[in-house]
Amino acid sequence: MKIYYKLNLLIIFLLVISTLIITASVNVRMSDALEQEMLERELIIAEYVTEDLANPLLQKDAIAVNEIIDNVMIRNTDVRYIYVVDFDGVVVAHTFSQGFPADMVTANLIPPNEKTAIKVFSVEGESIQDVGVRVLDGMDAKVYFGFSRANIITSINKTTNTIVSTVALVLLLGIVMSFLLTRTLTSPIEKLVAGINRVAEGDLDFQVEVTTSDDIGVLADSFNRMTAERKRTEEALRESGEKYHLLADNTLDCIWQINLDFKFTYVNPASYQLLGYTQEEWIGSSLSDHCSPENMEFMLNLAKEEIKKGNNPNGLIFETELFHKNGEIIAVEINEKIIFDDDGNPVSIQGTTRNITERKQAEEILRAEQNKLINIFNSMEDGIYIVNQDYNIEYVNPVLMKDLGEWEGRKCYSYLHGREEVCPWCKNLDVLSGKTLQWEWKSDKTGKIFDLIDTPLKNPDGSISKLEIFRDITKRKQAEEEIRKLNTELEQRVAERTAELEDKNAELERMNKLFVGREIRMVELKKQIAELEKDIKPDKKAGDKTT
Repeated sequence: MKIYYKLNLLIIFLLVISTLIITASVNVRMSDALEQEMLERELIIAEYVTEDLANPLLQKDAIAVNEIIDNVMIRNTDVRYIYVVDFDGVVVAHTFSQGFPADMVTANLIPPNEKTAIKVFSVEGESIQDVGVRVLDGMDAKVYFGFSRANIITSINKTTNTIVSTVALVLLLGIVMSFLLTRTLTSPIEKLVAGINRVAEGDLDFQVEVTTSDDIGVLADSFNRMTAERKRTEEALRESGEKYHLLADNTLDCIWQINLDFKFTYVNPASYQLLGYTQEEWIGSSLSDHCSPENMEFMLNLAKEEIKKGNNPNGLIFETELFHKNGEIIAVEINEKIIFDDDGNPVSIQGTTRNITERKQAEEILRAEQNKLINIFNSMEDGIYIVNQDYNIEYVNPVLMKDLGEWEGRKCYSYLHGREEVCPWCKNLDVLSGKTLQWEWKSDKTGKIFDLIDTPLKNPDGSISKLEIFRDITKRKQAEEEIRKLNTELEQRVAERTAELEDKNAELERMNKLFVGREIRMVELKKQIAELEKDIKPDKKAGDKTT
């Protein structure tokens, strides 16, 4: 099969594979982002509602509870239902028009040590994300929200369709371009292959026609120069044996050889791409002609140390700077080795030099971004620390360091908890597997209570570390405890006042009975007096007549 067809098949295969990978990756990332955004919004709504419900639930104000959840339903059209469980585990309010479904109570139980519970299930054919949140930490009062996932599913489907359509169009254009490109590429390659065959047959005078100035043209020109160099090399080998048989004449790295006076005896053509010098200009020059005195001294000392070590098969790798012919300073990586004769005496130094300017620039950009990120962390009011997979602390910001002290060279379980082994409750494995967690922790060292957010952090080398944010909620917790105490005291005072009122009412009832009885006796006495007066008046009249 010709290379034209092979290239086309390979390009099409790579395009299809890369397209599928990109499509799947983008779709997964977009879905995850939308899911995360929805969850964050739901948790924010839940947090605000739980704060509003705390006091009405403590005061057992069912009317206020119903008003709060009704307002939430009005303001959030994607909320399908809300129900509230009080501190006794009884559903005190809900928004179900047909009555509260009994099985909802156990559908999404919040674990004892957790503040929230999230579960997705289908209700009447609609995908619902049920979010349960404790009203107060450590207590049984809870509120559950049923959020419709219809919008996010629609968004994911639209995004997926858009991605698939776009990628399909790009794939089609890529296939068309691959056919055109491979035809353009393979034509000069086929000529180059024909030239290689000629040269392989021994025709070192053959030259490939160079018709373009692109990479293929450079390759053809390099082949021509390589053929000419090979011819010269074979002639030189016939004259001087195998003096240069180990040296490559065409590599991306600059290959060189110097004597013990640090003068170059050989350099390959890559010296021109590296520093702008031709082989003729380079050979015979001194190393000191191409670097600063400080770098020259640095490399001399390295060479002396290598010579003292003897024949080291691994050689030496180091970084330094060389001068380009135009005066520019080039950052390079040198891999050198001392060459010894059969008697163990050093005779020369050979090695390779590679341009690492782009790598250095990339490292500098990365370093600047890291410094920028550290500056942001250093200016935050919340505590932050980063730990790797081996529990080694990589960073602690000043806020956390002020509370816990210096951290360099310490394990997280030693620094935070004063332990000598991994904590049984450690969240590192969950976070390093990709999960983001939120939980509370009380420091035995400071007595402070923190709201912790753990999230995975991808490093430039591909490894994963854990980023943990510490938000001090001690005052909030103290306030919650004070509210609980005040509510308890209020309930006690209400009970005492109620008892006093009951005693007063009993006393009033007793006095009222006494007054009522007295009035009745007074009425009876008045009647008796009136009757006596009636009896006395006739007696008086009879006495008068007798007299």
